[in-house]
Amino acid sequence: MDKPYLAAVDIGGTKITVSIADISRILVKVYQPVHLEGDNLAVPAQVDFLVGHACEQIGIERDEITALGVSTCGPFGIRDGELVLVAPNLCGGLANERGIIPNDWTEIPLQRELSRIYNNIHIENDGISAVTAERMFGAGKGEDNVIYITWSTGIGSGAYIDGRLIRGKNGNAPHIGHIYLVDDGPRCGCGNFGDMEALASGVAIARDYKSRVTAVDMTSEGVTAESVTTEGMTAEGVMAEGVTAEGVTAEGVMAEGVTAENVTAEDVFNLFRKGDPKAESVITNAARYFARGLVSINAILDTRVFIIGGSVFMNNRHILLPLVKEEFYKSFPALSKDVEFRPSALDSYLGDLAALCLVMPDDWVRQWQQKRPWEFAPEPIVLGTNSALK
Repeated sequence: MDKPYLAAVDIGGTKITVSIADISRILVKVYQPVHLEGDNLAVPAQVDFLVGHACEQIGIERDEITALGVSTCGPFGIRDGELVLVAPNLCGGLANERGIIPNDWTEIPLQRELSRIYNNIHIENDGISAVTAERMFGAGKGEDNVIYITWSTGIGSGAYIDGRLIRGKNGNAPHIGHIYLVDDGPRCGCGNFGDMEALASGVAIARDYKSRVTAVDMTSEGVTAESVTTEGMTAEGVMAEGVTAEGVTAEGVMAEGVTAENVTAEDVFNLFRKGDPKAESVITNAARYFARGLVSINAILDTRVFIIGGSVFMNNRHILLPLVKEEFYKSFPALSKDVEFRPSALDSYLGDLAALCLVMPDDWVRQWQQKRPWEFAPEPIVLGTNSALK
């Protein structure tokens, strides 16, 4: 073997990304929407397929990979001494009343399956790996008390307190997304009612807006959510007689292809920017609940810095950060007044670096801190959902 190669695997609720690096740079990056159908071996099989595909792109064999770092959404469980994923965004059997996730899995045997193929693997919750990367390369450098929170499809976190990484018995600490915030709130994918993820995540934002459209705008006499057309919807969101919910968009007036059924968090933020009052209420509530979750975790861990990343936050931070800070600083001043908020400094590179830093040798770390080679990474290769697993 001429030189070592490291593979980085980032498993999220919507896609899996694999990157391969040597000491000088990231050589290749591929990603694909996560496969959530079939049996619960689909995710580890997809990881292996993507690693193999990435290797092919740079002309190396799988056995030339010296270590595999895996940063994945959680939480984790332990089964027969090995780590399993018990992730609400992947496992539909946890609380899947409405078929949002098209499977009945309750866990994914990730460590067992990958260990059969790769000799040197390190798997961590994506919050833990992200705070490690931010402290090594990004917004947390030099900080001994820092908590990273990802605000995306779900909500997760990782923390260094007094310079020590907090992991917990199964590697889940501090899993902020499942802190209870309200009684009788919406149901989270984990089965909880009224936790932070159920109230403030990207999924929650879309769901809240959808419920307001169907509950309020669809109540005109003779109007049903099953039979509406895009005609008759006014800019104020008032349905004309005979109009249904099909086609309601994030602009408040339905755009082609967007319906009350497929509205996304991104759509709701677009609506917010156009001044739609329902979207303003949804986003303000989500930010308030998010901030209250931070108040709770800060009361327990007494951090100095919150680093916030994830697509929901990073794409809308100029909207969200003022709302979050306003609510957070209302809390007990003795705990809140010296806390600093920072956006992720690694942003779109965080997934790669979070997984890589789990297996990166010290000499690599020093070189990457100096040269920041991730900023020159190649454009990712995007594989469609129909690409065959090998």
